Amino acid sequence: MNMNDDTEILEEPLTDSYQPIYAHFVFVQEQQALAFARTIVEPEWTANVAYAPERRRWQATVRRQIHPVFRDITVWLATLTARAATVNGERDGWGHK
Repeated sequence: MNMNDDTEILEEPLTDSYQPIYAHFVFVQEQQALAFARTIVEPEWTANVAYAPERRRWQATVRRQIHPVFRDITVWLATLTARAATVNGERDGWGHK
């Protein structure tokens, strides 16, 4: 499902409980990934940066506990994608568990 497709927004949560979800972003330079990670100031979000040798890129992963409703996930991903773009990063997927 395309998370940006407004015709497919679900109002009901995917599960009955809060779940961790992850968003992944890639950067050419370590400094870019670290600058992105410093934008994560929300106390319930965490960011980790690591080098992905198979891709020859730096990856930042942001984790958040959320009651997974597609609309809320879509807003969260859009927020993070905008932040990553300010330091030339690109979203590289998301997932849960």
